[in-house]
Amino acid sequence: MSFFEYYFSRHPSFSAFFECTSKKNTGCIVVIPCYNDDFVFKTLASLENTAETDFAVEVIVAVNSGENTPNEIIQENKRIFDKLNEQSERLHYKRFRLLPILIENVPRKIAGVGNARKIGMDEAVRRFDSIDKPNGIIASLDADCLVSENYFRAIEKAHKENPKKEGFVFEFQHDFDNSIYSAQEIEACRLYENYLRYYKSALKMSGFPHSFHTIGSCFAVTANAYAKIGGMSRRQGGEDFYFLHKLAQMTEIAEIDETLVFPSPRISERVPFGTGPTVKNIVGNGEFRVYNYELFLILKRFFDCFQKFSENKKVELADIPAEIINFAGEENLSAIFNECFSNAQKGQNLKKRLFSKFDAFFVVKFLNSFGESKKSPLNPPQGDFLRSAKM
Repeated sequence: MSFFEYYFSRHPSFSAFFECTSKKNTGCIVVIPCYNDDFVFKTLASLENTAETDFAVEVIVAVNSGENTPNEIIQENKRIFDKLNEQSERLHYKRFRLLPILIENVPRKIAGVGNARKIGMDEAVRRFDSIDKPNGIIASLDADCLVSENYFRAIEKAHKENPKKEGFVFEFQHDFDNSIYSAQEIEACRLYENYLRYYKSALKMSGFPHSFHTIGSCFAVTANAYAKIGGMSRRQGGEDFYFLHKLAQMTEIAEIDETLVFPSPRISERVPFGTGPTVKNIVGNGEFRVYNYELFLILKRFFDCFQKFSENKKVELADIPAEIINFAGEENLSAIFNECFSNAQKGQNLKKRLFSKFDAFFVVKFLNSFGESKKSPLNPPQGDFLRSAKM
């Protein structure tokens, strides 16, 4: 049994959608979930205009709807799928092979972008398996994005230069085209994009080792690594965050600093959080609150303890910030550290093991524990605990 066969035996998925086989030199398969989004044709046009590479490319578009999807959206999905299918059959695109999928009547519990992304990425794994290419790249994109001309070349270069890294995240900039989007959407999205960059920088300052953007349209993974970590989550939002931080526990993530993706800044309610809902909230409320920088300084003091604790294989609660102890509890913290000290294998990086426990989910839960309560830390920063950016 091949590793990919083992993956599908543990993580059931649909049967293969396509009878056609991939070209032997296929090196990248792009997966695009699509829900009631005619913009996907502009996305495909931008992919068509990318520079040539040494490998062939496939693009899987997973048009999807759920059992509770309104009939007008189901019909629009069918129209989009029919047009995609027609383009595929007449080989409309020369830069890549287009492979459309129609997924309908998905149970309400799992319907959404995570499930659609998983179905498309599972199909990409299956196609790479058929040509015996476990290191083939699966790139995740969204149906409301444009890409740079250098999109595939930059991915190809990063893959060649980082042979031991199996995950990649791309730099991005939202598409602030005022001929397409309203001034309110653009201004609100500028605030949100600034926040994303602030959050990443603050997290890096804290000493957290996995400080990268987690955006569904801006990452790629090898087929092998995708299968090893159990595939994409079916979450209805935030599936990119969960997937990438799970991936980071297995392999180092390579960051491509060149701007490759231009996501839409438009208002959207298709996912519970992310750009669309945040832009809607900013436009509606006229403000945007972000985590206070003081919290990241508290995290830094906590993470700075790891080296000392690892060397001594002993936790000293007096060194841990009171805010962390109040959040996690003394007994729980001691139990986590002692479990890491006891079970670390010979030669294993103990700090890495600690960060697998105090991971991105721990960080977010800690930050959110302050949230709307505006509860002050012991050494409050100047000004409001939550910084507000007024439109």
